[in-house]
Amino acid sequence: MDNMQWSVHFQNPEFLERSRFHLIQPEMEPLVRKWCHVKPDSRVLDIGCGTGYFTRLLAKEGAQVTGLDIEQPFIEYAVRQNEKDDLRVSYVQGDALDLPFEDESFDVVASHAFLTMIPDPVRAVFEMLRVLRPGGLLASVTPMSFMPEAADPGAYPPECTWVEEFSFLYRELYIVYDRIVPMAGYVRGVHPAYIPRFLADQGLLQVSAYPLGKLFSLSNAALTEDEKRFWIDHFEESEIKKLDVFMEIPEMKKHFSVEQAERFRTLLTEKCTWLRDHLQENSVWEWSGGANLLATGIKPDLLNSVRPL
Repeated sequence: MDNMQWSVHFQNPEFLERSRFHLIQPEMEPLVRKWCHVKPDSRVLDIGCGTGYFTRLLAKEGAQVTGLDIEQPFIEYAVRQNEKDDLRVSYVQGDALDLPFEDESFDVVASHAFLTMIPDPVRAVFEMLRVLRPGGLLASVTPMSFMPEAADPGAYPPECTWVEEFSFLYRELYIVYDRIVPMAGYVRGVHPAYIPRFLADQGLLQVSAYPLGKLFSLSNAALTEDEKRFWIDHFEESEIKKLDVFMEIPEMKKHFSVEQAERFRTLLTEKCTWLRDHLQENSVWEWSGGANLLATGIKPDLLNSVRPL
């Protein structure tokens, strides 16, 4: 469907923000900035910034960071988030294949979950290198899988009578989402495992790769109650928004009825209410885990090997 928007039909801002919330463990953030050569006086560009999660991470030690995304709903959300933070961050709506910046404007050009998605990654890297100063660093963080490599539905107590039915409807709903608008048609970039070699093929020097693990569970005692509430609120809001958008598509009702949709909303509310009432529960451990790859490379002083196709 030509009128589908990533920020509306696939990952609305609330979905993207809660999915990114623990994508990189806080203890790893200083290392990510170090590996990305981000310093307090750095000029940094974050391409495909979405809601600004990675933009804010890069800016936490004083760097001046610009986030760019083509989708206006993401930019609006990112701007609102930035109003809460004391960071040197700004946001621009624009096309990664035609960046609205002067040549050699940045010391670091970074992206998160971008090169796997963009339909013309060669052109995208050409533009990234155009706006990057010679000797500057290009960085790409890429999920090694688009679904968690390990996930567990949790072991809820008998009082949670909603668990089995909710889990069934949740699975069915996402099967239908992908049937109506297959995500595979929108994931058209470089395979995650090939990103380091891809950067080398584009003329970057000193290409490096770093593993970034992730683990998330609301039962994790390391998380604060505010962090847990943030995730629960965004989980509930994002799933309702996505369901409402898809239920407006006529074909959707052929595979997921209005009655099923209402039941899903009811069970979602039950689950989120229970989670809010049991923030200190330490036995459920509904968790997911996976991995990210951070690949970096240096722009040479004379770049003759990179040309857009």
